[in-house]
Amino acid sequence: MRRYRRPLAAVSAGLAVLLAVSALKAPASDQASMAADSTSTLLPGEVAAPITLASAPIASSLAAGDVIDLVSVPRQNAGAAEVVARRARVIEVGESSGFASSASALIVVAVSESTALALADAGARADLTALIH
Repeated sequence: MRRYRRPLAAVSAGLAVLLAVSALKAPASDQASMAADSTSTLLPGEVAAPITLASAPIASSLAAGDVIDLVSVPRQNAGAAEVVARRARVIEVGESSGFASSASALIVVAVSESTALALADAGARADLTALIH
């Protein structure tokens, strides 16, 4: 039994590292499957636009099928808020809880391509929030 002590310790340590790495990678696969599932509910002329909302509680109050307006709120009070997308249809809501959760949350909305480009631009320069219809 003594001669197997070190190899068993090495195998146990390796399994512990493997489990830790696989636990950290699990949320990334959930986001990939969320993006794949969201494209199946698009209407002709729509694209799936992933949006990071500045408020996780607002995102958690949304459900697939909700209709929202997306509003750009400038950071550090640099200007007035403006509606970037009207009547966007929510098709997926990402999970915002867990080990590496933050104040923001990912949602996927169905919008036209031009609206998706406007949302991408607004998201790069301001925080986005939602008004629920």
